[in-house]
Amino acid sequence: MEPDNIDWYIEPMTFETQHEAFEWISSGPYNEIGYLYTGYQTTDEKLANILLFELVRSNTLHGPRFQVQADYEFLSTGLLYKVWVTPLAEPDAEEKA
Repeated sequence: MEPDNIDWYIEPMTFETQHEAFEWISSGPYNEIGYLYTGYQTTDEKLANILLFELVRSNTLHGPRFQVQADYEFLSTGLLYKVWVTPLAEPDAEEKA
């Protein structure tokens, strides 16, 4: 279940290939999620899958920064894919409190 306080970015773009979708995600949404907004909505399954993969990959390679979650919603026009993050507290911040 998604939290109520998500700042969604609603993506209007769709792409025909995985490569195009990867280039689009890499140039914007991947770098902005968790900073400018906390959620991403798209009707393009490729965009959602790539963003989700890259966020989990980043957590694996560089240490966890976010709890990454995904879901989808049935609409009359098709599926709406959702990816959102919840920042994890930094260990030093808890020790200082």
